[in-house]
Amino acid sequence: MIDSLLNDLAPVVAGRTGTSGISTSVPRVTVWTSTVTTLPTPAVFEPMFYAVIQGTKLLIMGANRFELEAGACAASSFGLPFLHQFTVATSALPYVAISLHLDTTLLTNVILSMPKREDRWSCAVAAGDLSGPAGEAFARLVGLMKTPDDIGVLGPHYESELYYRLLQSTMGDTLRQIGQRKKRFQQLKTSADWLASNYSEPVDIRHLASSAGMSVTSFHRHFKKVTGFSPLAFQRHIRLLEARKLLAGGLANVSRVAYDVGYVSPSQFSREYKSMFGIPPVADLQR
Repeated sequence: MIDSLLNDLAPVVAGRTGTSGISTSVPRVTVWTSTVTTLPTPAVFEPMFYAVIQGTKLLIMGANRFELEAGACAASSFGLPFLHQFTVATSALPYVAISLHLDTTLLTNVILSMPKREDRWSCAVAAGDLSGPAGEAFARLVGLMKTPDDIGVLGPHYESELYYRLLQSTMGDTLRQIGQRKKRFQQLKTSADWLASNYSEPVDIRHLASSAGMSVTSFHRHFKKVTGFSPLAFQRHIRLLEARKLLAGGLANVSRVAYDVGYVSPSQFSREYKSMFGIPPVADLQR
């Protein structure tokens, strides 16, 4: 299966150097390739299915660490800040992976058509492998790149089949969270979404816990179980990612960026920025 996928992707990745993401004719499917290893790079893992076809990638999401080699895959039920690093990638054997941004409406419809299962607490990211029916369904979906005229008719069917197989796999509990009606989980997701959208605002953990219907201790425990982060660490990662975007624009000095993303101390901002990205913010501004 891996060899077949590599053959399908050969025309897409041929001649590529460095690191790049390549859109495809299949909706929401992106091919990723790199001919070089990289340093840990922060980003946000949106609701997505991600499969490594060649090379190795390291994913770190808070307390969760996944080393994905060829044939491994991962799925996320909602946006999570993370670090990723290509650890095995060369010009002779480039890193190759495929991502599918999840169609949450289609996935929810598949969930509702399946026998009802008890909702379970699980991390919002899970890892698995491409063996068995899930891998075969994924290969059929990706294979539509070779027959673009078939995408409109077969694409939704192949994608639904993939969701069905993934829901039956070890990643099922994580993906089922997307259509989950469990009140506590939805309240945690609401809290995470608020932290991401209001990254520059002070956080009152007692208020967040109360809004989720939990004690502070219970809120901390469940939030970390689902996201891999404490609430404050989650917000800090989002703040620093937004700060790097502002610095990349070159429109403000470091102190102004620190205040804009919610820091009251530029020196603390610089320390935490360097700890996360490996270089001080002034270096990114100069670049």
